[in-house]
Amino acid sequence: MKPFVLVTGNLGKIAEARLALGGGVETELADLPEIQSLDYMEVLRAKAAEAWRQLGRPLIVEEAGLDLAALNGFPGPLVKWMLEAVGAEGLARTAAALGDVRATSRCFLLYKDGDQELIAEGRTEGTLILPRRGTHGFGWDPVFLPDGTTHTFAELTGPGKGAVSHRGKAWREMLGLLEAA
Repeated sequence: MKPFVLVTGNLGKIAEARLALGGGVETELADLPEIQSLDYMEVLRAKAAEAWRQLGRPLIVEEAGLDLAALNGFPGPLVKWMLEAVGAEGLARTAAALGDVRATSRCFLLYKDGDQELIAEGRTEGTLILPRRGTHGFGWDPVFLPDGTTHTFAELTGPGKGAVSHRGKAWREMLGLLEAA
């Protein structure tokens, strides 16, 4: 597999990457600027360009988001700001008030080595629930119930969460891409 450094400012993302990769992964804590766009690829590529500018070596950046069916996919990659404004329960209350609690959690990973890019995506369909349940994870994990399960992301841990989560799926796809490259 090609070597890389994971560049993120989110310790939860580092923990889940380590789980998906079966152990150690080199990381660089950096709070990369997030451009304001509803286009996941635009946000992801801007992060990768800035991380490359800072480090100049093979790296992976992530962009995750939550697409609410009731809002035609909003907030998507802007979910960080909505979470800051209303919290996870506010997301669930918004969806319930609009009459559609379906949501899709999405994760994109971008490997960059100079001009070479590899992009992986993971997605998990589910519903937003209240009250919040679970003490693990971060972000919308306590209110996101993946389809086909009885536990929220915040109630799942380790391999159980990795098997169904958007992030676990994205890392499995990225590992395949890195092995093939």
